[in-house]
Amino acid sequence: MQKLVAVIKKLAVEMILNDEMKDKIVAKLNEKVNIPLISEDTEKELMDGLYEAMQEAISEAVTEA
Repeated sequence: MQKLVAVIKKLAVEMILNDEMKDKIVAKLNEKVNIPLISEDTEKELMDGLYEAMQEAISEAVTEA
C-alpha cells in the first residue's frame, strides 16, 4: 500500500509541477510582483529560479512524507 501511495504522490507532483504549469505560475507571479529598479525580464528570471527551488522542495517533501 505504501508503494501505491508513493506512486500517487509522485504522479500528483508531476501533474501539477510540469513545464506548462511552470510557465503559467512564473507568468502570474511576475504579474503580481513588482521590484523597483529591476526589469521585467530580470524579475522573470528571479521568479523562474524561485519556482525551480520550490519545485524541488515540494517534490522532496512529498516523497519523504
